[in-house]
Amino acid sequence: MQQIHVRRGIETKARRPVTALPKFNLSKSAQRRYLLFILLVAPAFVLRLTTAAYPILQTLYLSFTNLNLLANTNEFIGLQNYPELADNYGVQASLSFTLMLVVGSTLLDLIVGMLIALLLNAGFRGVGFARTINLIPWVIPTIVAGYAFRWLLDDQFGLLPYWIHLVSGIRIVPFISPLFARMVVILVHVWKDAPFMACVFLAGLQGVPLDLYDAAKVDGANAWQRFWGMTVPLVMPLTITMGLFRLVWSLGSFDLVYGLTQGGPGVATSVLALQIFREGIMFFKFGFASAISVLLLLLVGLVGIGGLWLFRKADVTY
Repeated sequence: MQQIHVRRGIETKARRPVTALPKFNLSKSAQRRYLLFILLVAPAFVLRLTTAAYPILQTLYLSFTNLNLLANTNEFIGLQNYPELADNYGVQASLSFTLMLVVGSTLLDLIVGMLIALLLNAGFRGVGFARTINLIPWVIPTIVAGYAFRWLLDDQFGLLPYWIHLVSGIRIVPFISPLFARMVVILVHVWKDAPFMACVFLAGLQGVPLDLYDAAKVDGANAWQRFWGMTVPLVMPLTITMGLFRLVWSLGSFDLVYGLTQGGPGVATSVLALQIFREGIMFFKFGFASAISVLLLLLVGLVGIGGLWLFRKADVTY
């Protein structure tokens, strides 16, 4: 009898039904909140879907075609546009200068912006006025700044070549040399965007407690040691964030280059976004321009992934 009871106990334990998952019964107020959340988010989701997802998918599809309004072609050609990117001299030159412009202008923007922010963070008479005029280059429309510097650096009517000729006797022609033209584009980019970087860095510097600097002074740290050992680590996440935004902005913009040099001399200062504009809008080669756009999208994605990795690493470290 004991063996039978033991066996029955084992069978009942083995056949015990699985407990059902708990049911989440939401109250009517919680349901209304979720419904309100969906109603508020849905317009933004639909807007982003129509303004971002659909154009990207449409561009990806067009990159597999030879759509050309002038040649009246619109056939699916697969990946034939992508090998042509490597053989096209304009695309190669645009890609090389895009990387040069993005890296060079971003590094200079961060350095110059930090130096301006340190100056504006100091207590001196007229600091409010200095902070106000600091943003003047940034608020000027980019295309206007490009055309303005184009006139300032003109070899016949420009003020800057005229002043240099008066002082040194040397007559410069800025937009004839590819190297000099590239330097001009990078420096004008820095002149235009460094004030905004300075404004952001100034906000970050003012968030650093002054007690830390006072304690470092008591410990005998000089100005350079305080800057390198305290200021830089504390603003490093902000620096990475602004550097990431600056890289993405530089990759997708061409208005300053168009107003300043129009990609010249030749294609020495052409960028990928300007090359897309030329191939698609001027020459109506939408298929090939879409392939260049996909290349630019991949560059932006790689920069974004790298920037997020650096931001997370800096956030954990500091």
